[in-house]
This record gives sequence, C-alpha cells and structure tokens, in this order.
Amino acid sequence: MGNIAGILFGLIGLAIPILIIATIVYFVLRIKSGISLSISYKAALRVYFYIVILVSVGLTGLGGVSTLINVGLGEIVGHEFSYGEVYQDHRELQDLKNNEDYVVRDNRSLSERLDLEMKGNLINGISLAVIGAFLMLVHFLGRRWVETADEHSDLLRRLYLIAGLAIFAVITIVSLIAGIPETLRYALLEIEPGQESPGEALSIAIVGLPIWVSYLVATLRNVRSQ
Repeated sequence: MGNIAGILFGLIGLAIPILIIATIVYFVLRIKSGISLSISYKAALRVYFYIVILVSVGLTGLGGVSTLINVGLGEIVGHEFSYGEVYQDHRELQDLKNNEDYVVRDNRSLSERLDLEMKGNLINGISLAVIGAFLMLVHFLGRRWVETADEHSDLLRRLYLIAGLAIFAVITIVSLIAGIPETLRYALLEIEPGQESPGEALSIAIVGLPIWVSYLVATLRNVRSQ
C-alpha cells in the first residue's frame, strides 16, 4: 500500500501547483480580456468536476490498473520482477537470524511472503480501479451535464487539458526513465533475485503512456478547433 500511497501523493503534489498556475493564468486572461471576475456557481462546479476527473484518472490508472499490471508481470515474468522489496527484506531477515541475539518473530517463508504481497496488491489494485472508475464516470457525466457545447473548447477546458497533459507527461517520462534501464539490467545482467525489480515503474509507464497520448490528442484537437 505504501507504493500506491506514494503514487497518489506524487500525483497530488504535481496537480496542486499546476492547477494553481492554471487558475492564475485563467484570471489574468479574464482581466486582460475585460471580462468580469465574478465567479458563477456553474464555473466553480466545472472547476470541481475537472479536478476530480484528473484525480480519478490517476487513481484508476496509476493506482489501480498499474498495480494489477504489476501483479500480472510478476506472474508471467517472475516474482522477482515485481516484488524486489520482498526478496531484499527476506535476505535481511535471514542475515538477522544468523545473529544469536535475534529473536525470531516472523517465520514465514519467502514463498509465503510473495503470496501475501501478490494478494495484497491484487486487492489494492482492484479496489482503487473500481473506486477511481466510479468517481471518474460520475464526474464525467456531471461535467457533460452542466457544460454547453461552446464550453467544450473554452479557456477552462484548455487549462484542464494542459494540466492533465503536463501531469501525465512527467509521470510517464519519469517512469520510463526508471523502468526501461532497470528492465534491461534485469534481462541482461546476472544479478540476485529481486536486486532489480522494474515491474512497478514499467507498469506505471504502460498505463501512463496511453493517458498521456490521450491528453495530447485532446489538446491538439482543442487547439485546431479554435
């Protein structure tokens, strides 16, 4: 669960400054265009919908689907591909057991630890994917219900697309930078099991890339429609 929490906090950490900057840009452009700064209830509701949609996309994809892909990679490629921390913790525990002063509190075998980790990730992945998908569907329909046809390409919509594009571009690029070299080291070098575990980073990249491309395509279409 710690890895998932890290992903979510990272997503929120990226989203907050980008949304703040987008809000400032929005108000500056409104001032320059001579439009009143009064914020309607509908505009505030649209901002809320866009924020929750961004978070729910990250929750579904990066929190849920990527975790399930990581589980799948662990079953297909090998447990050490996805659960390197379990192997490292097990080795450290074995070293501690060699110490006469160490009191054994956990006698689970490596296979039992791996099975527990896999089942925990499976539960977390399914739960977050379902929760995120539900939130995304509800707020997507809500946004469609309150928006007019003209608002599909207005400034607020463009700022949302730019924010999503920037967030998922950064996440995807970072995960690719981490995942691809680690995967190559795993495949080409003779290393101890779990020493290189690219499953998590690679799973995030697999999910993040199509989301990034989707936001990029939507942004380009929005620009061309102006």
